[in-house]
Amino acid sequence: MVEHICDVFRSPISDFHIFDESFIEWIINFQPIIRNVLIPNYVVRSIETLDRILKNLKVTENFHLGSIKTDEKYTEPISSRSVTIKDSFWITLPSIINGTNSIIYLYNSIFTPNDLNTILKEWRMGIKLRNLEFLVINISTMLDWGRFTDEVFKDLNPTESNKNVGRPTKVKIDDEITYTLGEEEEYVNLIRSDGMIGSVFNEYAGNDGEKIFRRFMLQVWRRQP
Repeated sequence: MVEHICDVFRSPISDFHIFDESFIEWIINFQPIIRNVLIPNYVVRSIETLDRILKNLKVTENFHLGSIKTDEKYTEPISSRSVTIKDSFWITLPSIINGTNSIIYLYNSIFTPNDLNTILKEWRMGIKLRNLEFLVINISTMLDWGRFTDEVFKDLNPTESNKNVGRPTKVKIDDEITYTLGEEEEYVNLIRSDGMIGSVFNEYAGNDGEKIFRRFMLQVWRRQP
């Protein structure tokens, strides 16, 4: 039916929601290049299935993936411009650092403050993460605020800022979602050799009595003349 409609109207599919694993092979065979893909929780049941999707389906704009059933880790980059992943415990540091994504939003990550430090160092070196515009990682930690920030910014020497001096306050996540950052939020800046600025926000997101939940954000921008 879908093939017939697309043929009649000569219109490719731009958005596709994969609600069952059986649709994976169909969309790969019917249209291997697509703009937006959303896969709800627990449709993907293994890293092998995920790997097949990522290697055979080119998602050009936004790839949104719900929880998956796996105990394995994934080390390959995800090539979409914008990536949103729920329960991203299976995503590893190489998958992020070696990617070409512009927007990355990871929920329930198991990244450590040291991992965040590595991401910031790689971004500032300017060889990797060249396309990055906005990164959000939700993590949990046992560290208090002081120890957490010490580890995240180790050997980086960021400059503090508590007011907006040209930083954009809106970031387009995908065709429908725009993230708004307050003008007066406190953040620190890192400067890359090409003049790009990385503004880093660390937000408290609650606790469970033992672990502290934090939202780490990196916004990349350039000051206009």
